[in-house]
Amino acid sequence: MNIGDKVVYMGDYGDTKHGVLTAVGSDKDSYDDIMLEDGVFLYKSKKLKKYVPFKEKSMSSVYMEITHGPEDFDYILPNEVLESV
Repeated sequence: MNIGDKVVYMGDYGDTKHGVLTAVGSDKDSYDDIMLEDGVFLYKSKKLKKYVPFKEKSMSSVYMEITHGPEDFDYILPNEVLESV
């Protein structure tokens, strides 16, 4: 799964929704440069000066922006994705 992929996920009311993964982010200030590469969430380590994978304990802070149209989008957690199309 990468940014730009179409994804299927469960909506708030149990319905199946489709959209395009347009961005990833974190609610922690220390993760300001995040990318998604082949299903692995990476952040820019200031200490190492390169992208490194998120630790499992920090994955709860990660969210994804799914776009349905110009003004229609949802924010979901990575574990809410049912499949990448």
